[in-house]
Amino acid sequence: MRVGVVTTSYPRDAGDFAGWFVAERVRALLDEGHEVDVLAGGTPCGTSRGERLVVTRLAASFAGGPDLFARAGAPEALEAGGAATLWAAARFSTSLAAEIASRASRWDRVESHWLAPCALAVLAAAPALPHRATAHSGDVALLERVPFGRSLARLLAGSGAELAFVSEDLRRRFAGLAGRACGGVAPLARGGRAEGSRAVGPKRASLGEGPVVVSVARLVPIKGLDLLVRACAPRAGDAAPLRLVVVGEGPERARLRRLADGLGVSLDLVGAVPRDEVPAWLRLADVYAQPSRRLANGRAEGMPLATLEALDAGLPVVVSDSGGLAELRGADADVGVVPAGDVAALGAALRARLAVRTRGQAHVTAV
Repeated sequence: MRVGVVTTSYPRDAGDFAGWFVAERVRALLDEGHEVDVLAGGTPCGTSRGERLVVTRLAASFAGGPDLFARAGAPEALEAGGAATLWAAARFSTSLAAEIASRASRWDRVESHWLAPCALAVLAAAPALPHRATAHSGDVALLERVPFGRSLARLLAGSGAELAFVSEDLRRRFAGLAGRACGGVAPLARGGRAEGSRAVGPKRASLGEGPVVVSVARLVPIKGLDLLVRACAPRAGDAAPLRLVVVGEGPERARLRRLADGLGVSLDLVGAVPRDEVPAWLRLADVYAQPSRRLANGRAEGMPLATLEALDAGLPVVVSDSGGLAELRGADADVGVVPAGDVAALGAALRARLAVRTRGQAHVTAV
């Protein structure tokens, strides 16, 4: 079966985190034996071919304007606003629909990621194709903000497409727009990568002494990494300073470095790493943190893939109650859910789990 996959973001290289959950879904489709034809945005434009996989990138920057799908991600680019950004978004949506129409006769079915613009482009260009549309977060927040968002949500709900949401929070919010419940919650494809990765990876000794907190995320405001830096600042009663390791790249790098230096936090900004090296970084952790926040425009996390992989790896995890992350409360794992934006609660939850883990390691050593 030949499956079309329509998305705004798709990794440009092994270390690009933008749209990596879409890449995991593509990997799952390939493992099932399908041929996959990916349409995505971003530069460089053009087509690359592999075994049963074709990836075509469409222009997302026009007349010297911004690239909508740079490493910060499409939602961040759109939030920056401006006429040039809106014009680029309109042009991209038009070219995406035209490209879908030209390929639809060769596809047996199509999967879209992000309701706007991708699912809407599929409905406009190939309404008869079996269609699975996945909402991640920024798309539902966009529909909540624009004046005609409710009409678009009702159109999607009545289209016959199979709607999938990465969290119950997103499904509930979309139902509020569409006027009725529809679709279901579909876990992100994880590809089993928490279990296996490259044998060679970072060494714990290279980080020095002290408990290690790891987070995997793009360095953008919604991820709340500034809150995590503040939570890791030295406190009276700490047996040893917390060491913070952040895997990922983005425009907040310089700000996070200044903040950490000012607070005396040991911060290792690893940058982008190949996707299959992420589990090696997770193995360095004593606790994993995902302190995401809800932005002023209403956008919140769907369900970060890295958090699920940390749980798969058996790590204690601390998250905020932003968006889908709140649904991890009561999970069959060591998960602490704290109020979004509450630095004190975040720091206390991290230290509580580190204390338990340290006692457990001491017990094993004694035995």
